[in-house]
Amino acid sequence: YRNHGLIDRDNVEQFGMVSRMDALQAEILTYRLEKLPKVIEARRRNARIYQEKLDPSAVFFPRERKCEFNTYHTFVVQTEGRDQLRSELRLRGIETAIHYPIPIHLQPAALRLGYKMGDFSETEKQAKMILTLPVNQYLNESEIGYIADTVNEIAVGSVGV
Repeated sequence: YRNHGLIDRDNVEQFGMVSRMDALQAEILTYRLEKLPKVIEARRRNARIYQEKLDPSAVFFPRERKCEFNTYHTFVVQTEGRDQLRSELRLRGIETAIHYPIPIHLQPAALRLGYKMGDFSETEKQAKMILTLPVNQYLNESEIGYIADTVNEIAVGSVGV
């Protein structure tokens, strides 16, 4: 229950719940919250570099609107050639992730709701196309540039969104 019902990285067996933190967790969180503005600033910088360098014919990513403030916990792109792109990036030393490869309506926890494959076709399509690129605050401009250039080199022409 404590981790939203996840039994592993990708599968929700039952929906979870909120739990309360103890004093030690609260103290650690206080320390981390003091550093949060700098973390967000670095992640937003990295996202801007991606937005400037990624070729829209290589991958699709949503643009941040003026009324939004994204902290870029993740930087997700979409491409029909996702699996090939991911493999090629890994060969070049770039780790990626696929956040939520199984749509929530197809998770075991949602079985009682009665949804089936095809009920949310856009969600299912995106689940096959999404790829999370590294965006963490420890990466520098050169590293983000290398990742973007490598994505462009591998993925041009496979966007198909």
